[in-house]
Amino acid sequence: MDRLERSQDKLSQPKLSQRRLGTAARGLRRHWIFVVLLMLGAAVRGAVLAAYHPALIFPDSVRYLQYAHNFADGRWSPDALRQSGYSILIIPIAALHDLWLIPVAQHLAGLATAVLVYAVLIRFGARTWLAALATIPVLFDPLQLVLEQYVLTDVWTMLLIMGALVLLVWRRGGPTLPRAAMAGLLLGVAVTFRDQELIMIIPAALYVLLIRGRRLIWLGALTGCFLIPVLGYLGWFAAAHGPWNFTTFDGAFLYGRVADFAECRGLNLPAYERPLCPAEPPAQRVADFYTWNPASPQWTFTPPAGQSRDAVVRDFSLRILRHQPAAYAESVVSDFFYGFSPVRGPGPEKYSPAYLQFQTTVRADKQAYASIGALGYPAPQVRAGPAAFLAAYGRWFYLPGPLFAAGLVLALGGLIAGRGDKKALLLFTASAVLVLLPPAMFATFDWRYQLPQLSLIPVAAVLGADAIGSRFSARLQGRPASLNP
Repeated sequence: MDRLERSQDKLSQPKLSQRRLGTAARGLRRHWIFVVLLMLGAAVRGAVLAAYHPALIFPDSVRYLQYAHNFADGRWSPDALRQSGYSILIIPIAALHDLWLIPVAQHLAGLATAVLVYAVLIRFGARTWLAALATIPVLFDPLQLVLEQYVLTDVWTMLLIMGALVLLVWRRGGPTLPRAAMAGLLLGVAVTFRDQELIMIIPAALYVLLIRGRRLIWLGALTGCFLIPVLGYLGWFAAAHGPWNFTTFDGAFLYGRVADFAECRGLNLPAYERPLCPAEPPAQRVADFYTWNPASPQWTFTPPAGQSRDAVVRDFSLRILRHQPAAYAESVVSDFFYGFSPVRGPGPEKYSPAYLQFQTTVRADKQAYASIGALGYPAPQVRAGPAAFLAAYGRWFYLPGPLFAAGLVLALGGLIAGRGDKKALLLFTASAVLVLLPPAMFATFDWRYQLPQLSLIPVAAVLGADAIGSRFSARLQGRPASLNP
């Protein structure tokens, strides 16, 4: 009997393998456009890896690497300036001491984000060519590619956010309890990488509340698991530094934001805050100087006894916001809409985007390279051939802001005039807008913060187009547009 069963198993194995091969072949035929784009995206990333070795370094990169080494050595005090979630992520790489592994992992994360974009659109019935078209920004835009090569958090936060949103919408009738919990956990982990992502719990919670069924249970799982890493990080930070916060530099960042338009005339200020008033006319101010330069007023003034420098700077900045709400609103609106400009220029606060463009030389930063050299890492080097190719590539290929603005308008049009179930459309549209608000409100303009456009807006645009198309299709067929499938 056993011999007979074994012989039957042997006969069934080739048939099973043939069925699997047939399924794979059919899948490849159906999704061949995306597969080709994915392979081309991987090839371009190979050129980026070859051009800039072992990784590109920004001043923030130094702190991430330093704290990864601290954690690997058992010194578990979080960074007071930047969130340390990313440093925890790269602990294994710090232990291996191979810096090139970070951009390799991040290029894979970028490709994974493209897969999520494609998968969720196919799940909602998009045509394969249209879903593949939506992945072009994340696969090929130079902003995405260059950020994947930097030792920075941006690529991972976007993957975590995209993963959370896909988990929430994958099941049409609402997420399962484990998926809602996992989505909340991913969003919470994203906050430990960058606290600006706190806002993402709002569209996620709104989506869950709009679903019929066990919405309160799903909401509890989502928010409860979101709070686990967030509160855990806050408690860890408080144990090390005192306040329940993500950094001790929020006042410094806010000062850099308001310095661009601050006007102290007519403002009642304590004498010790007077030195914080910018001396230059607004047109001559550079926000980056006021945030980081040692000659900035926030680093040269003397805080009164018993008060921290950051607390005084925060109080001054909040006074400016209350004194000039219209100027602040204008600045926020200007930054938000500049992210949709045709050319990726220096922005309203004149912050150079050169570090986010492919260059034939590495950015000069002796201090940063000396700091990572103390950790045993070499300074980045450029290989002329691939770098020249990428510099030309970056000049001729990038997706201009008006294209993303049109995608957002299309998504909003789908919400207003579309037909059918629009909860997923609302989730991605609201996420695309809300994720861009905190940088506009609390930071100087930097194209890094526009990275979510490349993933969220294409998904929202395709879902919006489908909703609008459904309405027109219903009218052409002579059916009432109010009838839902």
